[in-house]
Amino acid sequence: MKKTLFVFLFLFYSCAQFSREDQFREECEKVRNRSYIFMLPILQRHTADGNTELNSAVWIGNAELAYKKCISEAEKNRYNLRSN
Repeated sequence: MKKTLFVFLFLFYSCAQFSREDQFREECEKVRNRSYIFMLPILQRHTADGNTELNSAVWIGNAELAYKKCISEAEKNRYNLRSN
């Protein structure tokens, strides 16, 4: 009985389908975090015109707009399923 239950649970979890929304949201968070971790220090050290505050503010605005667009794309994929 235990073996049958184990096999059934294993097959259930291996064949389960998850929403792609969660997968997209994870990618959005990764891209957003990398943008803040890696790009902001570069912008603060190396700028073409010397105005680091403006360049950082523009970069943050662009990063947040890209994040919002990414989240909206994730919400569109709520009912698209992926198989493992």
